[in-house]
Amino acid sequence: MQDIRWRNAPRVPNVGDMEEQPGGRLPLLPPDALDAEQHAVWERLTATRVRAAAGYTAALPDGRLIGPFNVMLRAPRLAAPLLEWTQAITRSGIPQDVREVVILTVAAHWQAEYALYAHTAAAERADVPAGAIAALRRGGEPSGLSAEAVVAHRLAVALVRDHHVPDDLYDEAVTTFGVETLVVLVNLIGQYLNTSALLTCFQVPAPVS
Repeated sequence: MQDIRWRNAPRVPNVGDMEEQPGGRLPLLPPDALDAEQHAVWERLTATRVRAAAGYTAALPDGRLIGPFNVMLRAPRLAAPLLEWTQAITRSGIPQDVREVVILTVAAHWQAEYALYAHTAAAERADVPAGAIAALRRGGEPSGLSAEAVVAHRLAVALVRDHHVPDDLYDEAVTTFGVETLVVLVNLIGQYLNTSALLTCFQVPAPVS
């Protein structure tokens, strides 16, 4: 295995030592051990998520997927429609800074290490200010965001932490984004609630940057 250190990785017994488990509770699956349905999902993830990864690691050099992608291989019939849903959200035209602020907000409330790791890199590429990224990772109030990202952050906090969107925030979100984009934003929040739940349940670690 590539010599990578992992943040909060579970450990499994090894001869004379304890070995870090980079897949969390699920061992990483080698490509040559996948059945036909799993391999189709692996190929799709490799062609999309792995190739698009910039500034973070989504697969090891031997082709094994890490993060939520290793988990998704366990349920290929569910993974395929989930990927259609997530790609539809990605193609919806939400500004990149808004998207990454929402994702970091959700991941921070779940302390989902891999999502925080990957989307810190994505937020940097989207020109989210470094101080704002640090605050979002702590679950705090960011400063220096665009007006749209501020509203999106408040919406994500309302849904993830408070489970309630007040009328004034709802009206502001509709004015800022319109109803159709607001529906997409709520789905983006739901996507990363799903991702964070998978990462948490299976104790998926992140490489240490």
